[in-house]
Amino acid sequence: MRLCSLRIDDTFMWCGSKFIVHNIEPPNILIFKEDGERKISKVNYYSLINDDSFELISDSHKRIDKQISKAESNQRSLVDALPDKRRELAFKKLSWIKPILTWENAKSGDMYAAIAFSENYKKYLKDGETVQSINKKTLIERISENKDCGKSTRQLERYLADYLKSESQRENHGIEGLVSKAHMNTHVRIDDLPLELCHPKKKELVLDTIYVRLGEEYIPILKVAIENYYLGKRRKNVAKLHVNIEIMCINAKIESLDYDTVYKIVNRINPYVLEKLAHGDGNTDPKIVNSNANQSFAKAPLQVIEIDHVKLPITVIDENTGYDVGEPWLTLAVDVYTRKIWGMDLSLHDPSGHKVMNCIFNGICMKRTKEKYGTINDWDFHGIPTVFLMDNGSDFTSNYVKSMIEDVLHSEVRYRPIATPRYGGIIERYFRTINQEFLEDLLGFRYKRNDDNNDRKAAAEDAILTLNNLRELLVHYITDIYHHDVHKGLPLECNTPCARYYQAIEIMGYPPFIKEEDEPYYKIQLLPSTMKSYRNDGIREENVKYASPETARFISNKRKNNCKIKFDIEDISRIYLLDPESKSYIEVPSIYPPADEISGMSRKLFQIIRKLLIEKGEITKQQIPGSANIVKGKELLAAKYEAMVKTNMPIRRLALNAGLNLTVNLPSSRIDTPELPLSRRQQLLANLNNEKKKNG
Repeated sequence: MRLCSLRIDDTFMWCGSKFIVHNIEPPNILIFKEDGERKISKVNYYSLINDDSFELISDSHKRIDKQISKAESNQRSLVDALPDKRRELAFKKLSWIKPILTWENAKSGDMYAAIAFSENYKKYLKDGETVQSINKKTLIERISENKDCGKSTRQLERYLADYLKSESQRENHGIEGLVSKAHMNTHVRIDDLPLELCHPKKKELVLDTIYVRLGEEYIPILKVAIENYYLGKRRKNVAKLHVNIEIMCINAKIESLDYDTVYKIVNRINPYVLEKLAHGDGNTDPKIVNSNANQSFAKAPLQVIEIDHVKLPITVIDENTGYDVGEPWLTLAVDVYTRKIWGMDLSLHDPSGHKVMNCIFNGICMKRTKEKYGTINDWDFHGIPTVFLMDNGSDFTSNYVKSMIEDVLHSEVRYRPIATPRYGGIIERYFRTINQEFLEDLLGFRYKRNDDNNDRKAAAEDAILTLNNLRELLVHYITDIYHHDVHKGLPLECNTPCARYYQAIEIMGYPPFIKEEDEPYYKIQLLPSTMKSYRNDGIREENVKYASPETARFISNKRKNNCKIKFDIEDISRIYLLDPESKSYIEVPSIYPPADEISGMSRKLFQIIRKLLIEKGEITKQQIPGSANIVKGKELLAAKYEAMVKTNMPIRRLALNAGLNLTVNLPSSRIDTPELPLSRRQQLLANLNNEKKKNG
């Protein structure tokens, strides 16, 4: 985690001089020169940390404490879902092997680990001994003899091996190796089979998924029996469920399951799901509801972030042709404690893991809205949250999104209870606020919430905003209006999102931030990954081949899936290959087709072009398009879309999503200036566009 933090008494370099933080007065900080007259100066915090000459200075002890607390925080987030006793046992095992892990890092030359071992585990060193002089076997024996442990050396060695194995499979998740896999809803073994439990009446609604180590023939039996005889308002007890399963096994001519096995399986079903089904919406066990609510209660900025999607009821047009391209999707992230907007993504793409990634990347990085959009205020809210609260949609529950949040950001993922919209009330209220206070004043807004065709046609006829126009206005609204407006859900003494945020900063200091030079690192880390084979002709990913002289050492014709890569579905001209030695990613360009021919091309557009070339007989299904094929494919696709785009709005949207620029002549009906009076925001937009035209 590459995070920086600036607090009282911290030292930093700025404009070639060393400064010390005297005090924090949001949105400013008070500083003075270390070797000067110590005259206190007030500077804007956001401007300071964005300055190229800014560099934070930290001593070794602060870095050690930060690393230790960060590691503990990461590990805790992995086992929050476990019952208290199992969680305590896992952390107890970790505490027994932690001295060994620290010792191994110290022996490898990590000075911070050596200092940490000397300070935290000096009880395992005798007089005259140092970290370098003690060996691993002796250390394990001394830990075993400690009264706080009481485990044999063989048990400690087994715990260490389990931890390292789990850590090698999934970085920062070594503690999973210390938890009994029977109690974890994580697919960690090839003999684990998923048991999907659906709603008894709504079979398309998945309530929970647990993994069992039984034969495949038992999965449909358990699924039917639990859904029909255990879930529901009058669910039966385990004994009766076991009898029903036994009868079904006999009919299927397979060996019956014993009572203990059935009991352990149903005992791992989410208790909230059972209570919800048993009592309905109004009679859920208050203890469980309160428990879930307390887990989402934020006590500081960036502690809990809510993320959700909404389709905005406003039609936008293509900036080249003026044709309407439909209604965009907004992915938004709101901080629960301050009600400030943390991140957003506005596009024509449907909800997906990629939209979630774009929203998260926007949230963790500095927005620089003054520079990009000329806002009055800075959008000065960024950083990495502790918890992400999301609903149960497939775009949020995917392995990609969970891995992105847990493995890259080291944050915790939590999901709202099923069919309980009140748990997402904060972000849902904000969506209503956007409609009522922002969108209603804009031309192209659709007033009716239903799918009334006449209402949609009327909105499309009035539409004058492009997607970029709408994004710019939305940023202005968030930064200069919403963040400074009174919010009923906040305390009276700090009843605006900014006031609430600045009050917390005065007590806690500014949250850690990501420096601009580290943003590309996080962009790569947030990309999806997969394992691929590196052959003599390169790495083949989605019918594109990648290779470079720098990565030729990874070629192997024997080992399958020997390389871990990351890819960007919005630009297929390059991938990123992980170097296991340096633990860094190497950029690998495409060689066929060449990178310069498909630079900036999305995977979606490439697949459409390839399919069209196959239909035209230009290439076979096994072939990869070359440079000439790509050019011809673009021409064929453009001609196809241009012929359809005049009368087909979904085709226009598909073309723009695929990355094509349409050039159809603007119809005369769209050239006419609307006769309706312009709102204040529309006048602002007109002024902005006029200024841009004047400036060229």
